[in-house]
Amino acid sequence: MPNKATVRGVLMDATLAPISAGKIVATLNGSDIFDGGIRIVTQKVEATTDAQGQWSMPLIVNAEGDNAATNWSIEGFNQYVTKVFEAKGLFIATSLAIALGDLEKTSAQNLKAAKDAGVTRLIVASSYAEYEQLPLSQRRDTDIVLVRGEA
Repeated sequence: MPNKATVRGVLMDATLAPISAGKIVATLNGSDIFDGGIRIVTQKVEATTDAQGQWSMPLIVNAEGDNAATNWSIEGFNQYVTKVFEAKGLFIATSLAIALGDLEKTSAQNLKAAKDAGVTRLIVASSYAEYEQLPLSQRRDTDIVLVRGEA
């Protein structure tokens, strides 16, 4: 069973007002090598925003195969099913919880690091102890851990 990370965010309109009863749709696409064979990987996950526009969803960590060729796209829709935003090419490096904004900032670097083991990853955590609790397979000696201090 693949590990999952909780991705969260707040859906807002152009005036920065939260959008309640909006929908967030995350789609995983690509291919990867697992157990010596190439597999097409796909999944769709949906969440609804609360009264404050907040949402969260558990998404598969797509850094656990052998060639890191998968990526997530996340779309947000308001209560009238009009697209509010789209974020493409997202790469979840570990099973730590992360905000969508942090995921957007770290995805390109961490995808490159997954393809080249010598490149440093940037991992966002609420505490260093949280990072240390990850399985050894999800940690690297070259990781830079940004501690946000969030609960």
